[in-house]
Amino acid sequence: MSKTNRSGKSTCLSKQEVETIASNLPLKYGLLAELMYYSAGRVKEITTIRVRNLNFNKQLITLEKGSTKTRETRQVPVHPRVMEELKHWINSNQLTEDDYVFFTDSKNTKYQKGEKAVSTQSVDQYFRKAFDWNGVIGASTHSFRRSRLTHMLQRGMNIREIKDISGHKSIVSLQQYLDSDREE
Repeated sequence: MSKTNRSGKSTCLSKQEVETIASNLPLKYGLLAELMYYSAGRVKEITTIRVRNLNFNKQLITLEKGSTKTRETRQVPVHPRVMEELKHWINSNQLTEDDYVFFTDSKNTKYQKGEKAVSTQSVDQYFRKAFDWNGVIGASTHSFRRSRLTHMLQRGMNIREIKDISGHKSIVSLQQYLDSDREE
């Protein structure tokens, strides 16, 4: 169960907190944190990305309908620096088009590298430790998504564009979800 603040929402992180947490995680999980933030994707959407879902030329990631809450495929833009880090990760791990970008690397598994996505439970476990190490209270993996969407709104992005990126069905539910009072 993820921790929440008094309003029942996951904590909204500053961009500095996002970067600090990501830099204090093992490489795979740090990259996953950056991708969750910059894509505003849900943890399940990000952990199930395959190499074929990445468009390096257009700086886009395709989140496939099987992994999304709304069961609709959507494309989301990602920061060029994160895309470069992803490209390096993929090349250094010799991943193929059908491989999961964030794969399980347990020694006790029958799967080859890239064949099985890292579990959301494993991600949650690493992130809980990272939040504790960095003194961040009330945060969860979902905080990266919520923080990014909030920061987009604070920068003046159109709420309809944010709705499309987030995959929310309605603007009303999106507005309730955002933390417009939080400083970036």
